[in-house]
Amino acid sequence: MTLRCLRPAIRSFTHLGTPSLRILQHSPQCVGTRLAYSLKRANAARRFSAPPMKTSLSLPDKVHIGLDEAVPKDVVGNDLDTNRPPAEVRQKIGDEYSAEHLLRWSQPPRTVLIVKKPNDERTRAAFLEIVRWLRSEYPYMNIVVEPAVAEELGEEVSGLHVISKDNMVEYSRTIDFAITLGGDGTILHASSLFPRAVPPIISFSLGTLGFLLPFGFQDYQTALIKVIEGSVPLLLRMRLTCAIFRNDGRRVMYDGLDQDLQAMNDITLHRGHNPHLTVIDCSVGGEFLTDAVADGLIVSTPTGSTAYSLSAGGPIVHPAVQSLLLTPICPRSLSFRPALLPPYLTVRLRLSKNSRGTAQVSVDGRDVYLLGKEEYVEVRMSQFPIPCVSRTRHGKDWVRDINQTLKWNQSFTNRHGDGDSEPW
Repeated sequence: MTLRCLRPAIRSFTHLGTPSLRILQHSPQCVGTRLAYSLKRANAARRFSAPPMKTSLSLPDKVHIGLDEAVPKDVVGNDLDTNRPPAEVRQKIGDEYSAEHLLRWSQPPRTVLIVKKPNDERTRAAFLEIVRWLRSEYPYMNIVVEPAVAEELGEEVSGLHVISKDNMVEYSRTIDFAITLGGDGTILHASSLFPRAVPPIISFSLGTLGFLLPFGFQDYQTALIKVIEGSVPLLLRMRLTCAIFRNDGRRVMYDGLDQDLQAMNDITLHRGHNPHLTVIDCSVGGEFLTDAVADGLIVSTPTGSTAYSLSAGGPIVHPAVQSLLLTPICPRSLSFRPALLPPYLTVRLRLSKNSRGTAQVSVDGRDVYLLGKEEYVEVRMSQFPIPCVSRTRHGKDWVRDINQTLKWNQSFTNRHGDGDSEPW
């Protein structure tokens, strides 16, 4: 091969750090060596580069779904009216919220979001196993992950779809159902990805507590087959919607978006690092209720009643009860007790001008804003619940969880027993 024949090839590899064409022309004998070296580097770069990820632009819109109340099994298989608009699971105040709901697809789901606990070996292994199984059993299924998950996995898996942080509206447009791998915090994070309608979510317990996670990972194949085929029971867990306002009434934008924040567990005002108690003017339904002198206030959902609110002395509320729970955090007054409010009321929490410090606004444990004097938040029931796939029907998951996970109303036991204590 002559130098003239090699020149085009040499030009194509100058970006890999090879000497310039002018230098190579003065040393014809080294051309083959240099070119071989460049080819070797190019192949190595191609072999070790991150696998290509796909954007959400190539994903189809989510399929139509329907929610039925509990019906006989021979009725469940009837076809849906596919002329309906793409289904968004919503709820209204006073809906038959506690009724059994069964998921039905108008056609097989095509896109799944997998949310995993970050930097965890158990969830990493579970994620890879689920991806392999889905591609084997449902090769048409589009698998979507967050950018952080794609970066964490590196070159272990390819062909995943990634939705960027600045285009999160694509989650609501494309995702048919979601899988979470981790603990309760993982499903809370999944909730935060959907500012509006949320698809059905099936959660596998691979975390610490797992109060919201009815499925063990060992059953993932059976569980996912049932979800993809439809006719699985769903529990619509109510969410809260929150808007933050400055003292002049201007709305505070979050992440550059003028939209409400959604909370699955709770919205909290807390004194944070400030050593002084906060003074919060609390209004309910436009009427002044009280000025709370406390470490803070919690507005929680029934789902969140077993989280921070419970630790602060609040009651346990069944997730099928539409309500808002107002719980004080370490109040100065010993007569300030939690209050259960109807779902049609809006709760306004304003940091009083008499407060000696600021208040941190947290949504499901995420700090989102530092509230100044006379700034306020408004909290109300959201019309976009979390459709959680249940393992059992008739509320058995909830009864099992408060008894087995929370150890509710269980008697004290003697650890040592009779005659089991260590000798002096």
